[in-house]
Amino acid sequence: MSIIIRQYQQTDQEMVMKLHVEGLNQFSASIGNPFLDKDIEHIEDSYIHNNGEFFVGLMDNRIVSMGAYRKYDNDSAEIKRIRIDQEYQRKGIGQLILTALEKSAKEKGYKRLILDTTIKQFPAIKLFERNGYKETNRKLYKEMEIVFYEKEIEG
Repeated sequence: MSIIIRQYQQTDQEMVMKLHVEGLNQFSASIGNPFLDKDIEHIEDSYIHNNGEFFVGLMDNRIVSMGAYRKYDNDSAEIKRIRIDQEYQRKGIGQLILTALEKSAKEKGYKRLILDTTIKQFPAIKLFERNGYKETNRKLYKEMEIVFYEKEIEG
């Protein structure tokens, strides 16, 4: 299995949106209409030009994964939008994307990463906890339980 992880390009927009919506639908984790998520419509402004990054993972010239982070505050970045095509799940691709995001965030000088996921996204919860993310809070938002995590990356 050979995967190429690279920065998002505008020509990726349609495939990224498709992966985003399918990922949310797979776990019934959408709050509202995922087609209206402004950050996905404006990836460069939301992530790349916001002292962050947006990666896509390609296999056979097809986008099968994605993940991003953006500036939260001077010391912290927020990880967002990790999605893996259903056909390629449970093959370690989520780990590759998360590792690439952590490495990039550390290179940009961030000391802490934060993120949230829904309680329904059990594979994501396992991935984050296996990588040292600690649960900091839970909140109910529009009948969806959200789990918040953080991890120190300084050092």
